[in-house]
Amino acid sequence: MRRALAVAALLACILAPGAEAHFGTGKLGYRSTIEAVKPRVNGIQLKVLYGDDQVWLDNRSGETIVIDGYGGEPYLRFAPTGIFVNVNSPAGYLNQDRYGKSVPPKSASLTAPPDWQKLAGGKVWAWHDHRIHYMSPEFPPAIRAAPNKAHHVFDWKVPATADGKRFFITGSLDYRPPPKESQSFPVALVIVLAALIGAGMVGLFFLRRVILRSLE
Repeated sequence: MRRALAVAALLACILAPGAEAHFGTGKLGYRSTIEAVKPRVNGIQLKVLYGDDQVWLDNRSGETIVIDGYGGEPYLRFAPTGIFVNVNSPAGYLNQDRYGKSVPPKSASLTAPPDWQKLAGGKVWAWHDHRIHYMSPEFPPAIRAAPNKAHHVFDWKVPATADGKRFFITGSLDYRPPPKESQSFPVALVIVLAALIGAGMVGLFFLRRVILRSLE
């Protein structure tokens, strides 16, 4: 039962609408951009949503794309039959918190066999990825020292496979001083709305579905 509840929470979190997904951090001045796919995979399109929060992928390659989790385990699968998440990957649980403070259940580990749950039909999905943003609520020292200047924070890459062939989504995280008015954005309101939407619209549905499956 405990695992069923954890999986239900994971699916609810993944399926909840963006709502400036992790608290409007793009308004702080961070911008993550995709620079290349190495080696190139024909038929896929990528972009970053909400400044530095989510990677958006449209897979029209005809191949099965698998996104690796943080420990190299399979996390997301873009297949001809739809989009799937491996609920035994720690990545999905870590992604529930902007800074990776969520604790995955014991069933989720780097060595656990994949347990693929379907998220949606189609070819398009977006996911939060810790690799494309700065993992602290505090600004890096260089930005704190000169907040009115532009900064390059770091280069990043997300490993994936196309029909088993390795490739990398590569990009850059940068900082641009935000307009002063954007700093007054009601971040607390975004947090509350995102939680209510996720719990109210999808949480109960998937909680019921996963609990019923666990009792079979």
